[in-house]
Amino acid sequence: MPGEWVTVAVRERIEALMLRGLLAAAGLPVRLLGEALGNIYGLNTGPLGLVQVQVPAEAAGQAREILAAGFQEEAGHER
Repeated sequence: MPGEWVTVAVRERIEALMLRGLLAAAGLPVRLLGEALGNIYGLNTGPLGLVQVQVPAEAAGQAREILAAGFQEEAGHER
């Protein structure tokens, strides 16, 4: 069981779900905080629709590297 969880990204619900999939595909445990609020109240955008993407503290560095690499690849496709 992981101990402390840390936030590696804060995004709107749809993007948070994609990031969760990206991190899970890399084998990292990941959870979303705030997702239920958006589902209950229909908040998908704006400050109240934000979701925290969290991983265990010991995996935070690896998660941030994966997310950074993913965003670099995305930026490269837009050129």
